[in-house]
Amino acid sequence: MTAKRVAIVSSGILSPLNSALEFAKRIKALGYEVSIFAPASAHDLIEHYGFAHHAIPNPRVNAFDALISKEDRRSLQRDGWMDAAIKAFGVDEFAGALLKTQPDIVFIDCEMHAQIIVAMSLNIPVVQYSNMFLSPPGTQAPPLNKRAFPGRGLRGSRPGIALLWCRFLLWKLSKILRKRLSEGRVDYASTLIELARRHDVPLFRMVRLVCWQMPWTYRLPTLLLLPRALDLPTPSRADLTYLGPTILQDRPDHPHDQEKIAQFCEASTWEKRIFVGFGTIMKLDSGLLPNLWAVATNHPDLRFLFAAGQNWDGMAETQLPANVDVVAWAPQQHVLKHADLAIMHGGTGGLVEAVDAGTPMLLYPHVNDQHGSAARVVFHEIGRAGDRNDPVEKIENDIRSLLSSGKVRQNCIQMQALCRGEHSAGDLAGYLRELMSRD
Repeated sequence: MTAKRVAIVSSGILSPLNSALEFAKRIKALGYEVSIFAPASAHDLIEHYGFAHHAIPNPRVNAFDALISKEDRRSLQRDGWMDAAIKAFGVDEFAGALLKTQPDIVFIDCEMHAQIIVAMSLNIPVVQYSNMFLSPPGTQAPPLNKRAFPGRGLRGSRPGIALLWCRFLLWKLSKILRKRLSEGRVDYASTLIELARRHDVPLFRMVRLVCWQMPWTYRLPTLLLLPRALDLPTPSRADLTYLGPTILQDRPDHPHDQEKIAQFCEASTWEKRIFVGFGTIMKLDSGLLPNLWAVATNHPDLRFLFAAGQNWDGMAETQLPANVDVVAWAPQQHVLKHADLAIMHGGTGGLVEAVDAGTPMLLYPHVNDQHGSAARVVFHEIGRAGDRNDPVEKIENDIRSLLSSGKVRQNCIQMQALCRGEHSAGDLAGYLRELMSRD
């Protein structure tokens, strides 16, 4: 029997790309042929895992970015604006390239609206996927970008969360309308509507406006590359499926300071080990980092390992306490297994890795879905959420409380077991068969 073919379309952004590649590996292990469509920047990682890579232009995923600049609008005739805006999506050759692979089903990152619309026009089953908690709106799950902790305070009460959703949805609608007026009806949403018209896609029957995604989401099967156990209590939806923890395994190593990593992982039993990783989000001029180092100075029994990422160069001029080591890169999955606490920004990639390691978290969310991660960590009592402007005393208290809490440690172990229990090859095989059998 000919192997079924699966196409996966990725934005190339690292965290969702990692989840998509792990998903692709699981599909391949079930006997499917997998092709991955992603920008050229993702080629080396895709090639590392032996998948066919079809390069696509960098997708436009920010729904409020201008597709054509004011200068371009001035240089073009008015009747040419929409053609230019559609061209900016970079999907002119996408349909042909996708059809050449003859896929039986297509999985597309939920933020790639233009690619979803084009794929829907090809009479191929389309599934949107995400590594964010795209929980349906409800009174126990606030919008991902809002700081609110269910069950805590007025803001976290059911009426408070409902009000947050109302305000958010009104803001989103007004934002869409304002962009339409300011950009001469070649804004992101209007251009998607025209793209759908040109591809004979009945968009208005396919979209959901009441959602967190910008500017909308689609009435399509939706796959979250995340564990259900870690989510907040939300209304169930027949087309929404959780795959379980989708953590990319066997990642290629980057050059790193093996000695410092080993020293951290093999620290004395009396030392508590704290891993600090903010990716590229946290800037070195943030007041949080000096406050963290002040805590380290006050507590020489704590050993800190800070993965500085792209901020590595700026750390050379920073005077650090003796119990703080800085590395440009760390094998995060390995380090988290040895850490007593992880201090991070709350991206879902790091969040799920910390849960899989059974490591308590102290999150300092910065943008977008990181606030949603913090809400889930606080709700399940597997960590705490701070603010980037917290004083030394508050940070110190949060760290000490988490390190000494047997309840938090036990909750982490329980959540680890629940999430690992969701990983089932049989469930995935059945899910794929059911999707492909639909009309």
